[in-house]
Amino acid sequence: MKCGYHRWQDGWLAIGLSVFTFLSRIPFRSQILYHWDSVNFAYAMREFSVAKGQPQPPGYIVYVWLCRLVDLVFDDPQQTMVGISIVASVLAVVALFYLGRAMFDRWVGLMAALFWATSPLFWFYGEIALPHSLDALMVIVSVWWLYEVMQGDYRYLYPMVALLAVAGGVRQQTIVFLAPVLLFALRRVGLKRFLLAGALGAGICLAWFVPLMALSGGFSSYMHVMGEFGRSFQSTTSVFMGAGWWGLRRNLIKLTLYSSYGWSVAIIPAAAYAIVRLWRRELPRKWETGVFFFLWIVPALTFYVIVHMGQQGLVFVFLPALLLFSAVALKRLLAAQSNLWIAGTVAIAALNVGIFCLLPEYPLGPGPLRLLTRSTLVNSDHYYQDRFRAIEENFGPMSTAILVENWHHVEYYLPAYKLLPFDIVPKWEWGAGQARVQEGEERRLTGQDLGLLPEVDGLVRIVVFDEDLAPFNDTPELMQVVELDHGGSMGVFALSTDQSLYLGQTFGVD
Repeated sequence: MKCGYHRWQDGWLAIGLSVFTFLSRIPFRSQILYHWDSVNFAYAMREFSVAKGQPQPPGYIVYVWLCRLVDLVFDDPQQTMVGISIVASVLAVVALFYLGRAMFDRWVGLMAALFWATSPLFWFYGEIALPHSLDALMVIVSVWWLYEVMQGDYRYLYPMVALLAVAGGVRQQTIVFLAPVLLFALRRVGLKRFLLAGALGAGICLAWFVPLMALSGGFSSYMHVMGEFGRSFQSTTSVFMGAGWWGLRRNLIKLTLYSSYGWSVAIIPAAAYAIVRLWRRELPRKWETGVFFFLWIVPALTFYVIVHMGQQGLVFVFLPALLLFSAVALKRLLAAQSNLWIAGTVAIAALNVGIFCLLPEYPLGPGPLRLLTRSTLVNSDHYYQDRFRAIEENFGPMSTAILVENWHHVEYYLPAYKLLPFDIVPKWEWGAGQARVQEGEERRLTGQDLGLLPEVDGLVRIVVFDEDLAPFNDTPELMQVVELDHGGSMGVFALSTDQSLYLGQTFGVD
């Protein structure tokens, strides 16, 4: 009877967490594909080709299949992927509640779930068209079921293996990162169960691996694409590819910043509890749970430090473990005063909500400190929507070319227009902020070279799409300005038949 009451109570808590998370996501969902990779996935929904970057390696084939299935309802890649992110966010919060309950108790699970639901970074990724929320869900459920297996409940063994195999098709790195904790958790299941589970996992992996290879032109072609993709960035990030101390420092800084922002205010009780335990020289109470956490967190951390730390959502593979630690820390620090740790949980969640909802994208003004908040979502949507609208309303595609840094978005949303990519080395890479131009790539182009037809005034237009291109403009005095709906402006060059646009380390009209 008591057990049934607890299940009923947990069910209502899970429903409450679901409703809270869902309602918090709906008002803030993005309207425009947020990231370069988001555009890759949108293209992959039409044609899957890792060689074309549709999507980027390693392929994410199960995620693309899921997107295609859901898109039968929405018929809009942006809405489809954001919808998946929202639903995955809801389920990931509930899953962390059940994981925390299994590893510690109901209250730890609830506290960790609230920290997770309100984490500004996790909230942000639940509003955009990327697979990281889905990956986080599959990681948490896999770890939860792994823990149950480790505790001797073998009912979870085969569902866990099946889910982890599917997770590998969503993001192949997930299997690699969770392999150590998988082996640790399965060490007592017996040889027969272990072999059967391995066969099940291998079979499911083959179900997505074989199509992935077939769609990539075979294994050798796939590995060639993977190698080229890795070399395109690992020379400046991986200590094994010559990045050295610069790459190590880069990865450490990014990993620290992204983890701290995802951890957010919940880092305070975790830090306080760690200091107290170190001061008292207290060892972990349950060595097995400690090893389990260690093997969950460390493989991903190691890879991100010494090989490559990419975008912020990658920390979701281990961030739930940090939030569980925060929940345990807060509860144990205030163990004798339940009202205080309940109030502390509410305060942390409220502060997280304030960070996401109220802080601007650049809280210290224009500069290096940029936060992923509600403001960032709004600014990104306005940035692209304003420019797309201004171009379509004022400039015909037959007489207009677009000079653009982030050309992938323009290629997707304005396919009728001629594009002139101007590549700038991104932040965190060697030569950040400089034009990326190979020797001999300098060009001088007339309207005729671009295949443009003059308008009735005899001129063709070159739209300078991005404000970030202003420092590279040698002839700003020749540029007309188009004011945009939500502030900011966009420049336009009008070229006569005897004028040309030159592109190199800089650009201009002569």
